Amino acid sequence: MDIDSVFCQLYEQTYGLAASLISVRCRQTADIGDILQEVYLELYRLLQRRGTNYIKEPKAMIRRLVKQQLFRYYRGLSRRQEVYAEHEDDCDIDLADITSLSVEEIAEDQVILDWIDNYLSQKGELYRKIFHMYYRFGLSVPDIANMLGRTEGDIKNKLYRTLKEIRNHWRGDSQ
Repeated sequence: MDIDSVFCQLYEQTYGLAASLISVRCRQTADIGDILQEVYLELYRLLQRRGTNYIKEPKAMIRRLVKQQLFRYYRGLSRRQEVYAEHEDDCDIDLADITSLSVEEIAEDQVILDWIDNYLSQKGELYRKIFHMYYRFGLSVPDIANMLGRTEGDIKNKLYRTLKEIRNHWRGDSQ
């Protein structure tokens, strides 16, 4: 098997584990994507250096890489400067996705997502992590509780009460 196919296979097997481990341990949910990318970049480099037969236990290797990358990321955080991507005029966009929605629907969806993100920021980083793990990575409430070291009741309470508050806001209810 070539390196690319082995990497894709390992990625499919371990993405959920890596994403959930990083979600639990990172300081801010905004850092998850960067750290996750670094983990899989290091995995690819490892496969190139050591060969495709080097990794016997993929989950154990991912746990080790996550730990290393979290340490590297936060150790070097103070030295890094924030960089913003420039808009490119020649980027390719899949028009099938865009044409299925009207401009009003896209704008309305973005307003709702921005409001929810802002609302979760006000609630605290724990709430953002819970929502991120539940809705983005599809983890169950017991898994989230186990990873965060909290009870299932606490996770359900935070998740469902916040959902109720969000629904009430968009329905126009005052409670």
